[in-house]
Amino acid sequence: MTPQPKTQTSVGPSRVRQDEQGQAAVWLVILLPVLLALVGLVFDGGMLYAQYRRGRWAADGAAVAAANAIDPVHYAESGQVKLDAGLVYGTARKYAQDNDPALNLNGVSIVGNAVQVRGTLTIRPSFLSLFGVGPMTLNISGRERPAWGISQQGQ
Repeated sequence: MTPQPKTQTSVGPSRVRQDEQGQAAVWLVILLPVLLALVGLVFDGGMLYAQYRRGRWAADGAAVAAANAIDPVHYAESGQVKLDAGLVYGTARKYAQDNDPALNLNGVSIVGNAVQVRGTLTIRPSFLSLFGVGPMTLNISGRERPAWGISQQGQ
């Protein structure tokens, strides 16, 4: 018996390349928007967090500054620490605006022996806005009590 010659099939490298032609373009079209969205999420997420922290520091600092606005006349007469409502509001607003002009204070209140500062911060994403993400509003608050140790109203 004589061996039969093997027939060649056209599965060589040139045939594979012709079948796969254009696959890179399909993958690019599919993955590019996903990759851009992830880059935007990382970039704008970092910016969002940084602006939130700045607003939070301003609100916390405003609460600390306002908690130091005691009524000196009442303290001199009675030895008791009492917050001066007029000074509290003005001090908190000035401190917050000096430290983060983008922080919109919604309220400064005296709750018991503590000062609460509430505000909002509107952030516009730069990269994700290309994908239709609009402005985001963050609620920010800070709370502090006077450092002189009062624990109840009128103490």
